[in-house]
Amino acid sequence: MRRCRPNYSRLGRKQFTMSFRLFKCDPVDLPVREISFKDLDNKAFWCKLGEEKEEAFVKYCKRTASKYKIQIHPEKETNPYHPDLLVKVNGIEQIGEVKIKNSPFFFAEKHGVNPQFALTMDLKDSFNYTRLLNEGTDLLIFIWVRWEAHVMICGDDVYRVKPMQGIWVTNFSKLRALQTGSNPPEIHWYKADFRQSRSYKYGEEPEFATKLADFDPRLSRPDGTVKGISSNGYIRSGQIYYPSGQSSGSYVFNLKDNSVFTPAIYGGR
Repeated sequence: MRRCRPNYSRLGRKQFTMSFRLFKCDPVDLPVREISFKDLDNKAFWCKLGEEKEEAFVKYCKRTASKYKIQIHPEKETNPYHPDLLVKVNGIEQIGEVKIKNSPFFFAEKHGVNPQFALTMDLKDSFNYTRLLNEGTDLLIFIWVRWEAHVMICGDDVYRVKPMQGIWVTNFSKLRALQTGSNPPEIHWYKADFRQSRSYKYGEEPEFATKLADFDPRLSRPDGTVKGISSNGYIRSGQIYYPSGQSSGSYVFNLKDNSVFTPAIYGGR
């Protein structure tokens, strides 16, 4: 089999002046080629089906031998904040969400997780799911993975993962138990300017500041403020607070943790 690795000698010195470069390096999808995050957004595997990610996931699951019968939740038509999926398992209906990942978190080892199996989940999503859990709804979370980037060059460092695809499933209650346990998953804070959040003061916005601190005490700062988790603050609807804008940070989970994640369909190579 042809060895799958970029020819670094042909990349030139320009690579070392850039922040990073990504390469698709799959032995069953040659040639090796450079890709960008824009490519991952515009040419991701679900886009080949010509539809939205969640719809593609539903159709994919219908073609597989799975105990999960999945459809887009009807409430999504009128409520954009409603979870994506209606799932029937062994005749019992549950509400679900799908996280679709095609780019590895190459820096996951900084957070103690092998990039091959690292899962990032936005804090703002966990914030919303925690409210639902407190109200009695334990979401079924599907993680649909297919790595489309396999090599990242950042300065003199080269990071690699193997091609991998599969679906894992868990209940949000298991993730929340990790988040509130004695050894919670580390938080990765994004550095891009458009993702930066503001801080909240108890004296000015006490309700939201308290909700953030209760959600994750690590958001509380020594100066008495609470770090936000989204770029545009929040939207309030009645007594419900929805973090708004881009996510400012993510939890870093490990898909190899079999006490939390169950492989529903695994096609790792």
